[in-house]
Amino acid sequence: MSKFSSQEIESQYNLIKTLLSDPEKYNDALDAIKKDIAHMPLELKKKLEEENITF
Repeated sequence: MSKFSSQEIESQYNLIKTLLSDPEKYNDALDAIKKDIAHMPLELKKKLEEENITF
């Protein structure tokens, strides 16, 4: 797996938080993230865990 920059991690994190702000509207996108969580960068997983955001 390639190394992700802090900016990429922050961008993905902000996208996930935006999607979670309206789960009904973004249900399909959240489902796709749940399926791809195994391929998510470790840094992003840690950041989400720190915020108690789990899938």
